[in-house]
Amino acid sequence: MRSSIKLHLAAAQAEAKVTVQSVSHYHAHIELFDCTVKRDIEIDYSVPEPAIFMYVELKKNSCYLCYKPVGNYRRKVSAGVNRIMLITFRTDWLMYKCQKLPELNAITAAVSNPAARQMSLPAIGIGRSLFAALRKMDRPGDDPDDAAYNFISGCINKYYSKLQYRNQKSAEISAFVKQNFNSDVVEKMPELASRFFVSERTMARLADVTFGMPLHTQVIKLRMDYALELLLTTRKSIFEIAALSGYSDAHYFGKAFKKYFGECPGLLRRTRRKARRIEIQVGAWVSG
Repeated sequence: MRSSIKLHLAAAQAEAKVTVQSVSHYHAHIELFDCTVKRDIEIDYSVPEPAIFMYVELKKNSCYLCYKPVGNYRRKVSAGVNRIMLITFRTDWLMYKCQKLPELNAITAAVSNPAARQMSLPAIGIGRSLFAALRKMDRPGDDPDDAAYNFISGCINKYYSKLQYRNQKSAEISAFVKQNFNSDVVEKMPELASRFFVSERTMARLADVTFGMPLHTQVIKLRMDYALELLLTTRKSIFEIAALSGYSDAHYFGKAFKKYFGECPGLLRRTRRKARRIEIQVGAWVSG
């Protein structure tokens, strides 16, 4: 099979040097791009028929699975030496394989939907290991077809396994943070990383993926949302609300609350309650 991606390098010839190697198998077409650029550039490419790709970047150690319908696209290439592997899968084979891989269903479902837009599953840090596996594909004595199939199938299996692991860790982190947002344990990255058996760097990255924002930002959001709820639905003092929301210093809580909502806790409580009383009085007047 042929690749479903076509690069347009004419506009970037002065800035980029690109070499391409490729190998075809019944189940996928594999292309290896060595791209050296003097500065960050953007490369245009077209997809002439809907396809599912695996995009692997050695420099970033990243790999992700994506679906692209017919269209023209643009991708940024960073300055320096970039080694990129692009695997274009045979769609019917991948859909068959993914029947037992439910976390990839979003990608395979897009193929059957004429109105589907481009989409990508998360990037996973397995780029270097996939390039290492590609090098082993040429070992003497191995049947070329078997070696190619094992590599192609192995790429999907490894991606799926790491995606499952990441999703599981994300669910665990989400549940823990939501249950303990008002505890100081969520502010200690080393302890959190140790609790979930990952490095601090991985913990920070998992938090970004899980919440769509840094862990510290998510903790503040949970604390402020909870404080606002207590402020408007209870008669607890500002001091009590601060403590229940995870702040030992009520003065610091007041400053953080004002920064987040634009009003200090006491004023916001009085303003909202006054507005609520007026709403009730108007409602009673209209119904009467």
